[in-house]
Amino acid sequence: MTGYDVVVVGGGLLGLFASLELLRSGYRIAIVEKETLCSGSCSKSTGVMTRQLVLRGDIVAVDRSIWLITEMEREHGERYLRRTGVLTINPRSRVLKRLEIIYRSLGISYRILDPYDIRSRWEIVSVEDNEIGIYTEDDGILDIGSLVYRIRREIVEAGGHILENCGETLLETLDGRRVVRAYSDNSMCNIYGDVFLLNIGVNTSRVYRKSFGKPLKPGQLFFRCQSMLTDLGGEYDMPVIYDNRSHLYIAPESIRRAIVGDGPCEILGSEDSQGPSYDILYKVIEDLSLRVKNHERITPLKIVSHLCDATLDLIPFVGRDKILENLYLAYGLSSYGIMRSPYLGVQIARMITGRNTDPIVSILGPRDDPEQGFCEETHTPIM
Repeated sequence: MTGYDVVVVGGGLLGLFASLELLRSGYRIAIVEKETLCSGSCSKSTGVMTRQLVLRGDIVAVDRSIWLITEMEREHGERYLRRTGVLTINPRSRVLKRLEIIYRSLGISYRILDPYDIRSRWEIVSVEDNEIGIYTEDDGILDIGSLVYRIRREIVEAGGHILENCGETLLETLDGRRVVRAYSDNSMCNIYGDVFLLNIGVNTSRVYRKSFGKPLKPGQLFFRCQSMLTDLGGEYDMPVIYDNRSHLYIAPESIRRAIVGDGPCEILGSEDSQGPSYDILYKVIEDLSLRVKNHERITPLKIVSHLCDATLDLIPFVGRDKILENLYLAYGLSSYGIMRSPYLGVQIARMITGRNTDPIVSILGPRDDPEQGFCEETHTPIM
């Protein structure tokens, strides 16, 4: 039997940043991953990192996540964030003064662009005369693979233990108050620890129920995340584009290919309902034809559909379990998950070590099951 100070169940981006912070604080940690590091939701993410969000807390979390990534870039001389810039196109009446106030208070660089500016700078973008753009040039797309590779090296070099291909991992309690062991059918992944962090995304409620015989609170709801890889039919220099009217987003993968998706949240009745929605596909194609020029030359290459999760009140849970005193949880992050995960990972590590945390994290902690929120849109910015 091997014991660790902290056992991190789930090798997503939040768990990796939490592990790094714990190692730097002198804790002995082990990561237990069902498949391979970042093989779950973060492997399916477009990787968009933008501060063009609704709530100040979300904007702060993304801003500080970008700062953490920038510091890693400086330290290692590598690039993890491709700063394409993010352009949000809005009806003129929806440009909010509140957003400008938040940006100025946080020192975030942004520009207001009129239709002429947008057409002059990006020839592929179709924009109406009654629309306006907000452009944050320091935002962009995260190279998740390169970042995870670097963090893996740092964890191993710092003495952390990474266990992969463990299959579904459950937790065992000794007295109903404390978790003592993580275990699975792979005996190499059965380990003891003093503290446990459960960070397994859409699988959280199932593993919690199977481990402890009680429902997760607040509960999870599940929805379909769907995107389409396209050939643009030409080579274009373009930012990430978000259409605030249709909720369409276009994330350039290269100068010729882009990932295109839609933001409406389609709540699923079952965790197994992960197939593509042709209603969403047809809407994306129609909205794309209105937002880009020469749309008839665009060719769909691949459709990706997978399960995403949120809490019932649509606010992520990041904190300690209400009953199990040495269990910490992070879930419900599919809405802007990649964007906030680095900073929230550091914050939950500080929570585990008893250090002060950012006040914005306090609202993400234990709470009773609320009434289900109105799931209007997920995984893309809302203005």
